[in-house]
Amino acid sequence: MTGDKEKLQSYSALEKEKKVSFGNDTLAFIKGKGSVHLKEKVKAGNVMYVDGLKHNLLSVSEMCDQGTEVIFRSNGCIVRELDTGKIVIRGIRTPNNLYILKGGQKQCYLSKNDEHWLWRRRLGHLSFSQIRKACKYQAVHDLLDIKILDNTICKSCQFGKQTRTNFPEKEGSTSRPLELNHTDVCGPSRKRSPRGEEYFILFIDDFSRMCWIGLMKDKDEAFEKFKSFKALVENESNRKIKCLMSNRGGEFTSNEFFDFCEEHGIIREFSIARTP
Repeated sequence: MTGDKEKLQSYSALEKEKKVSFGNDTLAFIKGKGSVHLKEKVKAGNVMYVDGLKHNLLSVSEMCDQGTEVIFRSNGCIVRELDTGKIVIRGIRTPNNLYILKGGQKQCYLSKNDEHWLWRRRLGHLSFSQIRKACKYQAVHDLLDIKILDNTICKSCQFGKQTRTNFPEKEGSTSRPLELNHTDVCGPSRKRSPRGEEYFILFIDDFSRMCWIGLMKDKDEAFEKFKSFKALVENESNRKIKCLMSNRGGEFTSNEFFDFCEEHGIIREFSIARTP
């Protein structure tokens, strides 16, 4: 089994994916199969491509089914043909008690390009030109001689630089004070006022951008604060509140709030979540 699809020759995808389980009971999917050259003129057939597999694994039973025998010894192993007794490949035993075929790699090495990208991620997606400068002045210990690659487009950086399209600006939405008023509640704050309030309600006139703030001990005082705000501004300006815009918080959607606005001819509008 291998997780490197590029190693496979004569690759054919499976019509229906199969599953394989490992010693820790994790499952992986078999995507297809092909053949792999273990060394020059030595080929292993029926090699499964397992998506996500980090190491190459050789099945002893599969080798035996293909006309060879595998002999394990204290210092290594050999694979030889049953008919002729010819040794086709040898393996060594590692200090971790794993048998690795000669010609295979003991470690998983990265290509030079992969290693350059790895250092770029380690350095917080620094540009290759700045990494080259760090190489020149030996600013980073054990930093490789990083080259500027031909293709330096980083998918993560592209996603990080994407921005949301600006909302179109409103023009002439209101023509006089109190035609449209915005309101919202903030809190609880970490510090209370001397009278114990930990919330405040904010009213903003869309035309003049003038603001009014009311302190509250609980959010359910929002309705009473609005009635006080309405009486104050209508008395000062000799105008009526035409429309009130808020979010759909419970403090603004109670039945008494709706009934009061309907009784005084105030239109209710609600903002869309997570938008201005």
